Amino acid sequence: MTGRNLAIALGCSVAAVILQTTLFVEVKPFGASPNLVLLVVVGSVRYLGPEPSILLGFTSGLLMDLLGGFPMGMWGLVITVIAFVSQKLWRRAQEAPALMLVGVFALTFLGEALFVLLGTLFGQGTLSESGLVRIILLTSTYNAVLAFGVLPLLSVMLRTRRRTLIP
Repeated sequence: MTGRNLAIALGCSVAAVILQTTLFVEVKPFGASPNLVLLVVVGSVRYLGPEPSILLGFTSGLLMDLLGGFPMGMWGLVITVIAFVSQKLWRRAQEAPALMLVGVFALTFLGEALFVLLGTLFGQGTLSESGLVRIILLTSTYNAVLAFGVLPLLSVMLRTRRRTLIP
């Protein structure tokens, strides 16, 4: 079932990358947009094993770099790190939905901050942008709000079904 779940998660990730690089480039309420790709990876990781989670994170980030016009590998590294951290944290938050939303907010904040740091290290000048903290906080808030719809949808799509002998 892991192969099936990985294929579904990759499909959802590709759809999120397409939305992120087309719709959310134009639609930016209050100057920020949600990071849908990061949200899909965070939501999918709990249904995958450690290695497929890392593969999903790296592939999603690399697609984001290729289609979004970012320097090669920046989002790939960031979303891979977030997938790794998510894999470690999801097991503790499964029983508490409120803790999941706090986790989505914190992981998005961590991902955006890591992207800013990497962008600065690689000469992109992202740390010198005005209103940077406000944009990161808005993006994290948008992801936490969107998690109400995205996480249950991913749960339905990726839930493993056990076959029984009696229907």
